[in-house]
Amino acid sequence: MMNTMKKMLFTLALLPWFFGSLSAQSGEQFSDPGFDYWTTGTAADGSTYDDLSDPFWTSLNNLASLPAEMFTGPVTMFKETGRSGEAEDYAPRLVSNQMAFGGSEQGIFLPGMVGTLFVDFSNITAVLGKPFTDRPDALRGYMKYVPVNGDSASIFIELTRYNADLGTRQVVGRGEQIFHDAVADWTEFNVPVEYRSGQQPDSITVMFVASAGYNMANFLACRGQLGSELWIDDVELVYGGSDPQANEANAALASSKLYPNPSADGRFNLELKEACDLQLISLSGQVLREERHVGAGLRAIDLSSYAPGFYFVRLSNAKGSAVLKAVVR
Repeated sequence: MMNTMKKMLFTLALLPWFFGSLSAQSGEQFSDPGFDYWTTGTAADGSTYDDLSDPFWTSLNNLASLPAEMFTGPVTMFKETGRSGEAEDYAPRLVSNQMAFGGSEQGIFLPGMVGTLFVDFSNITAVLGKPFTDRPDALRGYMKYVPVNGDSASIFIELTRYNADLGTRQVVGRGEQIFHDAVADWTEFNVPVEYRSGQQPDSITVMFVASAGYNMANFLACRGQLGSELWIDDVELVYGGSDPQANEANAALASSKLYPNPSADGRFNLELKEACDLQLISLSGQVLREERHVGAGLRAIDLSSYAPGFYFVRLSNAKGSAVLKAVVR
């Protein structure tokens, strides 16, 4: 049975869990902080499921596409209406479940989760983190939670740096908040980052998990209750310490509008709330175009010469920066 299990786990490791990421720059936010961009996957039984388009975020939904002989997993992340209730505002609902294996009734417990992870089932573990080089003060956003049988949810952030001399990854700063009780309405959370050194990190790990008894070092050791549900929306990294102007500046730039989005022909209108510098960045992190000292107001952004896909418009000035998503169909 162990040989069969190892073969299944090795095959799972070949799945496209990780497709690259946008390298973060000082003061930047997540590329899809509102979890608004989704794609459709096809399960082994021919049914479809929703999954996030932005490769920065990864769930366990790809398990549902495995054939029966590889022990098909359930869908554990679902697209729901976001906290604003408006059209095209979405939020993930994370549901803990289990993956049937070898005729066992208990199966392999799968905590409902989304985050910056690459699941390596060949070693029954997960590789955590995406490239990142800044020092945020906290992780902030909104959540709802419905636990089952005393379960707990976890919101986790960790910044690390690889130490070549020791051949290991060391923690620069981390923070975690555990939720033991139900949270019926959208509620703001704020997870401070406690720094352990003055070094700049080279990686960030962010995890939203419906069952806090997860163990990414040994995936088979994950524990929790089936059916616990966690909703997440509008997450951001907080900068500026006790200076409220720093975070307000980021919010001001982030309130700029880019429309229509998605765009069928690659042409957008950009409504800037403040004067700033502008960068067009590809999904791989390449700077495709730069404009300096762009005035506030309405201007055209033409991406018609680029291939369909995700692009990012980085806005920055002396007060801070923000990133807008641009989707070319």
